[in-house]
Amino acid sequence: MLRRISATLLVLALAVGPPPARAASVSPLGVVTQALRANLSSATVSAGATVYDGDSFSTASDGLVRVRAGAAQFYLAGQSAINLHSIPGGMVAKLTLGTMVFSSARPGAISVEVGEARIRPATDQPTVAQISIVGPKVIDIRAQRGSLQFSYAGEIQIVSEGAAYRFVLDPADDDLAISGLPNKKRPPSKKPKAFLYFIIGATSVATYIAIDEALESPSKP
Repeated sequence: MLRRISATLLVLALAVGPPPARAASVSPLGVVTQALRANLSSATVSAGATVYDGDSFSTASDGLVRVRAGAAQFYLAGQSAINLHSIPGGMVAKLTLGTMVFSSARPGAISVEVGEARIRPATDQPTVAQISIVGPKVIDIRAQRGSLQFSYAGEIQIVSEGAAYRFVLDPADDDLAISGLPNKKRPPSKKPKAFLYFIIGATSVATYIAIDEALESPSKP
């Protein structure tokens, strides 16, 4: 009887087949090169972890995570969250909270989305940039190296190298006051703009200088 049960279980196992292996069926998107008090999905992550399409990262207030993916890499500061998606030749990083710094050796290697807004390198030159979510419709962007293209609702704005802009999406008069920007009344007959932008001062996170040199060259180990 025991032999018959064992044979039956073996037949069932062969019919079902082995469980699918994620790494065998899905190409890795990148690898974690540095992590401190950070989560990959809901589990604690450490350096060396493989990153796949659809993965998400979050950090504690004193945490950080750094990921290398092909010709791009990014650094996620404390109290931040991001979702990653693979695209041909690169990835889309959807920043949902906090601040990230990214570097790219070519335009298609990475683009960043904040809600419906998109930020990507504007040229084929190496690019280093910092993006921070300030409020539900307020985004700070700093082009540390190379220029950036910001697009939202069909409108485009170039952020020149060395510039730091604050973007206010779907601006209303009240939004300007909340954002700490001049409250300029819009003429009733003028069509609302998709976004407004203002030059701001230095917006780099406290650890920016420490990681700047490493991020500037995606080819560095």
